[in-house]
Amino acid sequence: MRLFSSNTARKVRCRMPSWPTIRGKEVIRMEKDDERYAAVWRTAAYVEAHLQEELHLEELARMAGYSPFHFHRLFYACMGETLSQFIRERRLAYAARKLRSSRQSGTGIGFDIGYNSHESFIRSFMKRFGEPPESLRRRACTMREPKLIECRTMYVAGVKCTTDTTKDRNIAQAWKALSGIWSGLPGKADERICYGLEIYDPQSAGREGAFVYVAGTEVADPAGLPDGAQAYAVPGGRYAVFTHIGSTELLGETFRYIYGEWLPASGEALRGLDDAGGSGFDFERYDERFREGLADSELDIYVPLRPSAPVPSE
Repeated sequence: MRLFSSNTARKVRCRMPSWPTIRGKEVIRMEKDDERYAAVWRTAAYVEAHLQEELHLEELARMAGYSPFHFHRLFYACMGETLSQFIRERRLAYAARKLRSSRQSGTGIGFDIGYNSHESFIRSFMKRFGEPPESLRRRACTMREPKLIECRTMYVAGVKCTTDTTKDRNIAQAWKALSGIWSGLPGKADERICYGLEIYDPQSAGREGAFVYVAGTEVADPAGLPDGAQAYAVPGGRYAVFTHIGSTELLGETFRYIYGEWLPASGEALRGLDDAGGSGFDFERYDERFREGLADSELDIYVPLRPSAPVPSE
């Protein structure tokens, strides 16, 4: 049996980059009420709304009230990537959405987001998502419908962090911390499988805004956990199971499909997590099919559903 820390954990941890370091020192995190943090996130929102326009560091820094030199460092410290990297990645994510939702050609989409040639767009897209644009489009057109299954109750123990649906901040740190306590987790059910449990705001109608992410694995008994670990009872019952194929960079698109399209059209209703005051939740299941960065990588997303209404007797 392979060890989690050298197999699944490492692959899952690659979902997001580690917290940045500058000259060997970890960047200090900023609190959400810090004005610098707010300036960076206002800029990120502006970028998201203007992806088809020319975007330059000098102008964005001026809008944020900083010099280009200072804002470059500030943005990197907050986001873990440079402004130019963020713009490029958001444009490629936009391109992926357009490929899934429109008939516009890949060449046209590439030109819309600033690529001067089809070849340069293809190279960037493949580097980010592990497959060419048209391959992603064909796969999106044949997205599998979910399986509706009955699951048993299980305990998921791991390390939690707070993140949000805009950008999966802190998730890599949770997986890294899990690797550090892995050997101390008692009664692991299967060291080849791990879970990303997502617990949403009780006031939200679905997957939106800030949420708690738990990087963990199934354990037989929640007692005797090492420091830094928490356990949640994930209830059994009906689940819709979706298979996400490809890079986790597009995982957000799959979640948008689930909560924005499939759920409203399905007539199904969500269940809450008793261990979190009835908050909405779902979880990702990572097993040997998960191979980050490859086009055929797979992981499953489990969405809890209320019991089916009984069929009325005649």
